[in-house]
Amino acid sequence: MTATSRELFEPYIIARVGGERFGFATRDVEEALDAPTVGWVPVAQRGLLGQMRHRDRTVSAFDGGWMFGLARRARSGDTPGNGAATALMLRDGDRRVALIVDDVEELCTIDMQGVRPVPRGADEDGILRGVVFAPAPLEGLLSLVRVAALIDRATSGDAMSE
Repeated sequence: MTATSRELFEPYIIARVGGERFGFATRDVEEALDAPTVGWVPVAQRGLLGQMRHRDRTVSAFDGGWMFGLARRARSGDTPGNGAATALMLRDGDRRVALIVDDVEELCTIDMQGVRPVPRGADEDGILRGVVFAPAPLEGLLSLVRVAALIDRATSGDAMSE
């Protein structure tokens, strides 16, 4: 059996968190929203910036810096809720969650044959599918299933909207 071009080349949305770049499969991203308004949530659990409205639903918004263990780059006036970042609306079936990143940089096609294993010790939570070094270095390609599991673990299973 030979691999089809769909299996060899996949479109990815490239987002920046701090000084690193991460790839999200386009099939897992419903939308990228510039300058999202995130509402404060009292007694928010670890990583949760708050909630936001998206297409008539309330969705939990998580900090990409928390997700990847990086400090997001603060911009002038950057506080949760003021819209000084970008929200990636991730989907897993009917569930949605917003991941707040510094910026979405581009849409590109990744040659899956060029994906390398994640170095040992570089991904304690197991959310990365691999590392890509060309055309420009990416810290990693994300596994949405593992991202959802990490968020669910942090929030006792109620993070993604139904």
